[in-house]
Amino acid sequence: MRLYHYAPKKNTILKQGLYSFSKSTGNLKSYAFFAKTTKKKDIIAWMDKVFPGCSRSISCFTEPVKWRGNDKFLKKTVKNTVLFSFELNDLIKAGLVESIWCRDDLSHKGRKYVLDDGYEQYFYKVKPEKIDTSPIPWDKAKKNNRTGQLRHYMIVLKNGVIPPKYLRLEKSDFGGWLYNLSLFIKRLFAHKKR
Repeated sequence: MRLYHYAPKKNTILKQGLYSFSKSTGNLKSYAFFAKTTKKKDIIAWMDKVFPGCSRSISCFTEPVKWRGNDKFLKKTVKNTVLFSFELNDLIKAGLVESIWCRDDLSHKGRKYVLDDGYEQYFYKVKPEKIDTSPIPWDKAKKNNRTGQLRHYMIVLKNGVIPPKYLRLEKSDFGGWLYNLSLFIKRLFAHKKR
């Protein structure tokens, strides 16, 4: 089963792999706001209260985002990121997956986690064969909200990283094509310097 992950355009994913929050050295800002701390170890502890291994998980969809003109965050996601995919079965066979959780705030199914601002998130554990691959209701996205309210999956990784060999950069849009071209040019010049 192929799953999809959106990442910032500037990244090292094809060289170093796709990092979960626990392995990332990136910006803590969005999580620090919710966790009420800027210390990474405390943010990790807060995340792992949501569900076991949350800080070692990678968020993904069962299909690429289909922006319907109804949500600015979805538009921003498609415009300002690049799309990667991976084959879940390959990760499972390699022993990289610890568990899989679904977040689907529209269903109100599973464990409810309430943020300080009253926003409710719903998570439930699933087996790989129970992943729902039916079309995601992109048109249900509330204006200016995050994609988190729509059904997506959190793949908890034993070591918090998907190695590059399991990842594929999708070429579904102009941004992805441009990104691939920039990677090619960088590799070409790096090779000439040797």
